[in-house]
Amino acid sequence: MFGYVTIYRKGLANAEMERYQGYYCGLCQALGRRYGRTGQLALSYDMAFVCILLTALYDEPTAFAAGRCAPHPLRKRPRADNSFTEYAADMTAALAYYNFMDDWQDDHRRASLAQAQRLEPYLPALRQRWPRQMSKITAMLDQLNVLEGSGSHDLDALCNTFGALLGEVFACRDDIWAPALRGMGQGLGAFIYLMDAYDDLQKDARRGRFNALQQLADELPPATYEQRCHELLTQQMGRCAQHFEMLPILKDTPEGKLLYNTIYSGVWSKYALVRKHREAQRHD
Repeated sequence: MFGYVTIYRKGLANAEMERYQGYYCGLCQALGRRYGRTGQLALSYDMAFVCILLTALYDEPTAFAAGRCAPHPLRKRPRADNSFTEYAADMTAALAYYNFMDDWQDDHRRASLAQAQRLEPYLPALRQRWPRQMSKITAMLDQLNVLEGSGSHDLDALCNTFGALLGEVFACRDDIWAPALRGMGQGLGAFIYLMDAYDDLQKDARRGRFNALQQLADELPPATYEQRCHELLTQQMGRCAQHFEMLPILKDTPEGKLLYNTIYSGVWSKYALVRKHREAQRHD
């Protein structure tokens, strides 16, 4: 479900792209140190965004270095390292475990079960380190499974459930910024849930899987359906942006530029590609 919170590359200078790469690779390195290759397989742009956001908000001291790795052996890549790369790695591993288990339960993919089993021994330590987040993740995933299992097309309930999960991940500390972070995560989580349904509509229909937007697609003409999806996605990103603007993050700082780029441009990159592809199919 993750992978939609990307940057808009054309809107960034080379130095800014290097900065972003540093956080992305830094998260990958943290996943490798803490969870091995299985953890690195779960690397996502979304959790790199969480790392950048929390680093910028809390002005976290960050060590930048460079190094080679198996996927990129020829050229050294920048790497950022701080406490939030470790936090993002922990949240990535937790979410990956439940995602692998979901794949196993839905499609009986043995590879997914094997990956989940490799991460399962880490769960007790994660629950001890992050009890609030882990409790919320499991509760919201259980609630989401009930809604989807019953065939519910209550978009508010579905989106708010996944949004509440991500909101708790964003609110890493119980402090003055937690409400704004939680609200930001809730809006972005709802956007991700809707975007995943929008992206997978045709694939889910072929496989007979639940899709939150299927009823809407069945009831509306294609052009009206597309307009309604855009409205729903815009509403959730507006909610995310509204809470983001409450945070004391300066637009002209290196991390601030990456965050503004992602929230106001980057998240729409995949949407534009999916919509363009779908419209091309209809005209063929």
